[in-house]
Amino acid sequence: MRIYSSCVAILCAAVAIACSDRPPVDQISAPASAAAVRSGSGGPTVTILVNVTNDTTSQNETPLAFNPRNPRNLVTGNNDWNYNNGCGVNASFDGGKTWTPTLPNGFLPGVTRFTNDPSVPGTGEGDFGGDPATAFGPDGTAYFACFDYNGTSTTLLLSRSTDGGATWQAGGAADPLSLVTAFNGQGISKGSNGQFPDHDAMSVGADGTIYVTWAQFHGFGSNSPVWISTSGDGGRSFSRPVKVSSGSTRSDQDQRIVTNSDGSVAYVTFDNSIQGGKGTAIFVSKSTDHGQSWSTPFQIGVFTNPVCLFPPNCFNISGGQFRGPGSYPAPAFNPVDNRLYVAYADIDVDGVAKVFLTSAPASDLTKWSPRTVVAAVPSGDRFAAELGIASNGRIDVAFYDRSYTANTQVDLTYATSSDFGNSWRSVRVTTSAFDPSAWGVPAGTTVRPFIGDYNGIVSLPGSAGMTWTGAGTKNYGLLPTNLEIYFASVTP
Repeated sequence: MRIYSSCVAILCAAVAIACSDRPPVDQISAPASAAAVRSGSGGPTVTILVNVTNDTTSQNETPLAFNPRNPRNLVTGNNDWNYNNGCGVNASFDGGKTWTPTLPNGFLPGVTRFTNDPSVPGTGEGDFGGDPATAFGPDGTAYFACFDYNGTSTTLLLSRSTDGGATWQAGGAADPLSLVTAFNGQGISKGSNGQFPDHDAMSVGADGTIYVTWAQFHGFGSNSPVWISTSGDGGRSFSRPVKVSSGSTRSDQDQRIVTNSDGSVAYVTFDNSIQGGKGTAIFVSKSTDHGQSWSTPFQIGVFTNPVCLFPPNCFNISGGQFRGPGSYPAPAFNPVDNRLYVAYADIDVDGVAKVFLTSAPASDLTKWSPRTVVAAVPSGDRFAAELGIASNGRIDVAFYDRSYTANTQVDLTYATSSDFGNSWRSVRVTTSAFDPSAWGVPAGTTVRPFIGDYNGIVSLPGSAGMTWTGAGTKNYGLLPTNLEIYFASVTP
């Protein structure tokens, strides 16, 4: 969930302040140009590294999708702290070398009451929006989901684009976004008793079925079930939400959803507490009827000490505190060995956060392999794992990595395996690290260190693309609030 503050007023005032185009300072990511080429020692090669948003205000949380009809067409999104205060969106039509600009119109219409021009109202009703999710359908239609927050009410909306993400539905009465589900602060919701929806994620199967999932924090105890709604008409309408988790699981969240190759089976993974204080685990459930029903969640495994970056409530890695991705299990289906893979972060018995991988045959989700470390290194916390699998079976993982800076600052690493995770090759994607505790989003008169809850990755037969949040070099005023969205393309 995005962290909301009175940033609208702050940004209004900031419009009158000259932009401070400061030179890079210590601990700021300095991305290479799009033409730069770097490689690990005999490993993958970084061919593109660009600043996607390239503005003067914060963005974070970076879903990424590619068009199956034109893989050079990519769409990413973000929580956008510009004046629109909603979900930002950027599209590329050249494989990620260039992107549609963030300013002035790089936001999803129909979410908030604002645009990036204070004199022009928005076509939505929200005070702010957040938790972006994006996907493409098999026909090349792009979909974008975003929460719309307005006082005590919340709606989860979906927009469509038929030109690869260059333009989206206008919103408002003339071209309204589709309602996935709605909530209000009195605990009333279509299909549930929730007060607080969070962490939406989306996937579109090869058959065109759209799956949208979220966690429902209802405020009546620790139980927070996972809900899923589906659309079979191109996102114009959605089914009544179906509850996936219940009974022996509590405080469920971090849900992600994927489908198999032909779209006949969907899988959802999520994590959190086992009833009775018996630890934290990962669960999986599947649907064989396009989301109308889901299997009883099966426990994949138990965390040793799940990464928790949610100060002041919890922060269990070393260094300055910041809000960011925690355990967040990421699933992907492998069409070559017909297995479901899951990558996640966990603090190992040696006290270092590592990225782990496990898998199970699609025919039997009770038979999970022992977890193995992705691209093992002797030291340096690794977290925020994003998992992609190409049609040729290659496994790609991207994650934040503190191995290059004596476990003090954050980089992004890409690791890849062509033998189903038995061996790995990796490369440092970023050219320099940054300190996420020193950068953040507007929070009144100060900054809240918040680099987002998730990043993005896509896997193609000959390349992998990834998006993440890093520090920028331009700011309104003096506060270090310019988090940017970055994109890299890597040749395995």
